[in-house]
Amino acid sequence: MPLTYTYHDKYLAPLVAAEVETRAAADVATLGTFTDEWVERLTVVRSYVLTCMEAQKAPDDLFTAKLAIYRKEFDALLPQARAAQIAAEAAAGTAPSGGSSWASVELTRS
Repeated sequence: MPLTYTYHDKYLAPLVAAEVETRAAADVATLGTFTDEWVERLTVVRSYVLTCMEAQKAPDDLFTAKLAIYRKEFDALLPQARAAQIAAEAAAGTAPSGGSSWASVELTRS
């Protein structure tokens, strides 16, 4: 099964398996709704994280170093992706993703 996305890390790209990419995409889907561009970026980085976790053999090997880098990158990208989605939804006039908004709940006094 071919990969959906392009992987640019020359060391990790050959190690990313379709099953890992599928799992990474599922992980990203549980984090919210994002534009296709952000889904791709998050899925690629999450695939790198999962690949490093699976390939890691020692606490000081190259996979450990790459794992730390890609975890930080994912943690930095996620809030950007959420902010971009909120902006896109606001521009489109739709409700925020990830559940109901507290602002949409009607408040009444009795």
